[in-house]
Amino acid sequence: MKSALQVLFSLALGFFLIWFIYKDLTEEDKTNVMNSIREANYWWIGLSALIAILSHIFRAYRWKYPLESLDIRIDMPNRFAGVMIGYLANLAFPRLGEVTRCAVLARKHKYPFEKLFGTVIAERVVDAIILLGMIVLAVVLQFSILRSFLTEALGPMAEKAQNFVILGFIGVLGVVGFYVFWRFVQRSTHPLALQIKEKIRGLFDGFATIKRMDGQLGFYFHTALIWISYMLMYVVTFQSLPETQGVPIGGILASFVLGGLSIVVVQGGLGAYPLAIMLILALYGVEESTGYAFGWIVWSAQTAMIIILGFVSMLALPLLNVKKAAS
Repeated sequence: MKSALQVLFSLALGFFLIWFIYKDLTEEDKTNVMNSIREANYWWIGLSALIAILSHIFRAYRWKYPLESLDIRIDMPNRFAGVMIGYLANLAFPRLGEVTRCAVLARKHKYPFEKLFGTVIAERVVDAIILLGMIVLAVVLQFSILRSFLTEALGPMAEKAQNFVILGFIGVLGVVGFYVFWRFVQRSTHPLALQIKEKIRGLFDGFATIKRMDGQLGFYFHTALIWISYMLMYVVTFQSLPETQGVPIGGILASFVLGGLSIVVVQGGLGAYPLAIMLILALYGVEESTGYAFGWIVWSAQTAMIIILGFVSMLALPLLNVKKAAS
């Protein structure tokens, strides 16, 4: 029920953002949006989708390094299918992709779920550090342009600083509560406590693979390829419209970061992604209607690619394992 309510709230927020922008569009703005969507060069958008697929291949390949350090052998087609099914699940429920990716492969290959999940958490920590670095880089490189936007965005938060004090107090209580619970679990011999300890130990085993795996160079090399592909697939989309071709690399980086964060805030980025792209590109002289249309073009293409490959992977995964069993 809680997960369903979270999804419904997130989708409701997405549709609200669509309505919020649409209600203020003039007839001229609506015409400009439709013209931009019709006149875009979709060869560049298709190239972007191909590069995105390549990034997912790199992600599936990278996963083998922490898995093999735990003596878990899952072939590349199965890993890629798991990655794409995970992305598909993320469109339906927030943060469900990591769980789904591990669950489907753990069930098919009879490996402990918690160990697979630990390796994915380790991957996500590395990716989060890189994303944080890109956020800092975008702010530093474009601070003079982004200053007004950041001031406007952070102003209301500063006025409500007392909310952060309350959240901080709740956070401290949560940490203390978790510590008390964990100490109880450690000392208890109850079967449930023993099971919890086993699951947590499995997570830590998976997470620790980053430090002790043999292929660390390969892991970080493919991490670099993943993020280079992410940026490249986004850069090429700016060639699809004449109005976006002149946006500097700093603006591209800033919109890439804010667009990525919008996907975290609203389920799948529905409504929020085009709005985020529009806000950033407006700072670089792109008309709001054009920036809004561009955001929808990029979001729709990437979402469609995930849906298609995700469903194909769901259909292919059982066939891959039937073929493997028969051989």
